[in-house]
Amino acid sequence: MRLDNHEVLRVPPRERERVMVYDAPAHFFTHDPHYFGYRIQALPPRPHKMVHWGVTYYYYNNVYYRPWGSVYIVCRPPFGVCVERAMVSATLSSLRFAYYHNAYYTYREIDANYRTIDEQNRIIARNNATIAAQNAAMALNANRAYSAYELANQLGLVQSYANAATEYYYEDGVFFVVNAKGQYEVIVPPAGALVSELPDDYETLVMNGIEYYRVDNTVYRVTLVDGTPYLEVLGQMPTKIAKQYGYVY
Repeated sequence: MRLDNHEVLRVPPRERERVMVYDAPAHFFTHDPHYFGYRIQALPPRPHKMVHWGVTYYYYNNVYYRPWGSVYIVCRPPFGVCVERAMVSATLSSLRFAYYHNAYYTYREIDANYRTIDEQNRIIARNNATIAAQNAAMALNANRAYSAYELANQLGLVQSYANAATEYYYEDGVFFVVNAKGQYEVIVPPAGALVSELPDDYETLVMNGIEYYRVDNTVYRVTLVDGTPYLEVLGQMPTKIAKQYGYVY
């Protein structure tokens, strides 16, 4: 926090003083603060390097770093990274959803980074339709799903859907499923997922005159479910939209 004209303002981690030593961030899979968004001046010794969707990442002891100008920031794992279940099972929370999609929607614009979402959604939509036919009691809440899709489309966001037959997990802005190998796999945050609080590095943004919340390129909105307020995943910001709002990830 900082004091500005007698008002206490929240300061996003990337705007704070740099962390001078690389091992200051807490271990990613502990209950300690995660420090996502914090800037560091030096990487750990002999980090592993990977390039994902054209972005360079470095990782060491399951902590991921990304170049940020002349320094590095502590970041979330990229989508598709797998983690052993034993490392995270004690810290993850199960997710509930405001709705599931049971139809496949197309978008006017999808950049290369989101073609994986597009293909994934085709499969999930088919699975959800099958599940709905088998179990009429399952509430997919089509009206709410369509309303969210319409809003995301107006804002230029891309939605990743959730399979009603799959368990989803969440920890500090990172979403997981258990894959066939028994590993927790990092996935694109699915639309309709509900969380009770946002990570420390969230930022607010105004789109079409309405305030939303952003964690990395995921956009959340406040919603009421059964009278309880939640932060709901609305969609992902494609590169074009992220640049429009001054975010380049």
